[in-house]
Amino acid sequence: MASTKERLAALREYLKGISANKTTFIVEGGAEFYTDLDAFEYLRVHGAYAPDGRRIVLYPHPVEGVDGLSLSLYEMLDEAIKLGRLEFPDLESDDI
Repeated sequence: MASTKERLAALREYLKGISANKTTFIVEGGAEFYTDLDAFEYLRVHGAYAPDGRRIVLYPHPVEGVDGLSLSLYEMLDEAIKLGRLEFPDLESDDI
């Protein structure tokens, strides 16, 4: 079993690789993929694929204690990942 020092060193290395300013996706095989784009922009531009061709399978997000609007946006991202792309529906307006 790794010593406490070794475990803390491994955690430090892991934390160096991530940033609060980056978006994290999970790709096939369970690896994490980071991008500077927000989740909506990345899926709109690149679809549900990492630059190396691996399929994005998950956008980690909270599910409990989330307000209705945020939950709706997370569901939209989940659906885009399932479909492989983010498409915005045609907007409709009431007649004025």
